[in-house]
Amino acid sequence: MTGQNRSARVTTLPNLLGLGRILATPVVMALLLLPFAGAGLIGFVVFTVAAGTDWFDGRIARSRGQVTPLGVFMDLTADKVLAAGVLIAMVQVALLPGWLVAILVIRELVVAGVRQLAASASVVIAARVLGKWKTVATNVAIAVLLLAYDGLKGGPIEQLNITPGLQLIGAWAALVAALLAIASGWDYLKGALPILLGREPD
Repeated sequence: MTGQNRSARVTTLPNLLGLGRILATPVVMALLLLPFAGAGLIGFVVFTVAAGTDWFDGRIARSRGQVTPLGVFMDLTADKVLAAGVLIAMVQVALLPGWLVAILVIRELVVAGVRQLAASASVVIAARVLGKWKTVATNVAIAVLLLAYDGLKGGPIEQLNITPGLQLIGAWAALVAALLAIASGWDYLKGALPILLGREPD
């Protein structure tokens, strides 16, 4: 394969979408940590667009025959980098408690470790339904809390008088995400238990 062809495979649309999610992370974090009126609303738009690309990149890669190691890496990590970065910033501005964000972040580290161990044994652990619902709940919580933050900082959302309601919805969505993180994390561990105990997987 020529250098030009390799470059073309690296700069495919799916890879660029994954890279976009990673690059969006510090943008949304900065909007939370260096707020101004309207920062939360801008953060909401940036986050929802970036998070939404996770639905497209894998499908585009498979339909175009552009599945690459870099693309797989992006698909597995970019959405987690985006969510973890924004969640940590939300702890800093008191939108979420640290213990709840710790559950979500630790779960991702545990699952990543389990998958890495399974891969070393040539076993692929597919995404679980609970894990997918955890991702949905996490993204909903982040998006709603970004809107609430806009209201708290005097942005356009303040004029709608729905900020307390948004805070409540966001907090409950985050709690659901944490519960799903625990349940799905245990589901992954249970599925990988034979490997962890040094036995042959079923």
